Amino acid sequence: KVAGLIDYLMKSRHGSPFEHGSLTVRVHAPIKVWREWHRHRVGFSFNEESGRYKDLEPVFYIPSRDRPMIRPEGFKSSRPAFDTATEEEYSHICMSLEAGYRAAYEQYERILRCQCDRGLARDVLGVGIYSACYVTCNPRSAMHFLELRTDHPEAKRPSKPLYEIRVAAEKLELIFAARWPLTYRAWVENGRAAP
Repeated sequence: KVAGLIDYLMKSRHGSPFEHGSLTVRVHAPIKVWREWHRHRVGFSFNEESGRYKDLEPVFYIPSRDRPMIRPEGFKSSRPAFDTATEEEYSHICMSLEAGYRAAYEQYERILRCQCDRGLARDVLGVGIYSACYVTCNPRSAMHFLELRTDHPEAKRPSKPLYEIRVAAEKLELIFAARWPLTYRAWVENGRAAP
């Protein structure tokens, strides 16, 4: 009976009943992922660790080997698609990222040793450094986030998100499915479109 009602609400795009649950997760991700995630403000609350009150740990993003990262011939920024790097390209990219991260973190530590405000010292670090954040959302907002930040062939409105936010969204989707299984099933069966 409840599953039928949820399916009806989802199919009819009656979204407000899905705004009354709450889920809080702790996410540890690169700043570049937070830039994408923070675009989802309606129905989301964020409490990010502050680089003003603690020294940031030297944890930086290195892409996995299978992350598509090379622009193919005919690349269009309006619908980006990337090819997988060769071993040589991948090695060069990772070494360059690591060298940049190392140099930036050394500068960060040097600035901190001057007793500089941490809020200013962190400015030298790039978007590849990790930050942790508590994220709270309701089911409707989670479905909207997942609709835009995952890439599934059965989606009514396909999306091509940045690889790293897609990986984070897929992890949130697993939690969402476990927390609200009836809502999740109705969402999937209705084309992964948020009500």
